[in-house]
Amino acid sequence: MVPVILDCDTGTDDAVAIMVGALHPELDLLGVTTVWGNHDVRHTADNSLRVLDLIGRGDVPVHAGRNAPFRTRETPLPSGRDDLPTTLDLPEPVSTVRSTDAVGWLVATLREATEPVTLVPTGPLTNLAAAFEAAPDVVGSVARVVALAGTHREPGVRRLVERNVWCDPEAAAYVVAAGVEDLVFIGMDATFAAPLDQDAVRRLQELGTTAGRASARFLEQRIEWYARDPAMSRLRSAPLHDPLAVAHVIEPGIVETRPAGCRVGLTPGEEYGRTVYDLDPERPDLVVGLSADPGVFLRFLTEALR
Repeated sequence: MVPVILDCDTGTDDAVAIMVGALHPELDLLGVTTVWGNHDVRHTADNSLRVLDLIGRGDVPVHAGRNAPFRTRETPLPSGRDDLPTTLDLPEPVSTVRSTDAVGWLVATLREATEPVTLVPTGPLTNLAAAFEAAPDVVGSVARVVALAGTHREPGVRRLVERNVWCDPEAAAYVVAAGVEDLVFIGMDATFAAPLDQDAVRRLQELGTTAGRASARFLEQRIEWYARDPAMSRLRSAPLHDPLAVAHVIEPGIVETRPAGCRVGLTPGEEYGRTVYDLDPERPDLVVGLSADPGVFLRFLTEALR
């Protein structure tokens, strides 16, 4: 089993990622840390607890983390999005957060680990950057980081600027430079290449499991949300961004990747938060996901949530 920690700004796709991480037989989910991004951190922690309690994994500890960027960003952002509901449509949690110091817990857990740990951040990279800055020695205890971050060709909140990196570009740049031996950015190029449609909703519902039914409902909500986008509206489909990062930990063949140099734009303006990739680098900084197979991704999800 792969020891893994998820770092989430939990909304609907993070929720599916947490269910996969908690239920997949090849993953040992050590904990979930929460971060600002989609919502204020008190909501991302509450949503994470709701998901874990729903599937009977309230034993997995949840630690609330940072609620603001790693450094002062170009223009301040609210901790949350007006276009998304703050609370997942799930029963109120019975479990409670173990601490409000996710960064301290990350440092302690990595230092005490008997084998290297895989980190899967699916929100802004604030908590990871803060942990690596506070304790540079823990980088050596990280097996790999598989982040939902960046874009090469697909548009995001701005042209070629993906939201997680845009929320906290300084954190992303710090993680890229931190010396992680195996760093992977699964970004919009991969996730938009593997959208899921109403057939995927049906197949998840037909699993008959609590996790399958909840994931089907979340996917249907996302399809309705993405219907505002003309291309997605025609396809009647939506990307499930965050679970693809978890899938890559177990089945790397789902995502097509290439080694790349990476520069994160920190200059105010249109380039702020852009991940600029060099796909023919002398010394790669990371591996970047450029495409993905939607059929294999759906098979992975149905097997994990079965």
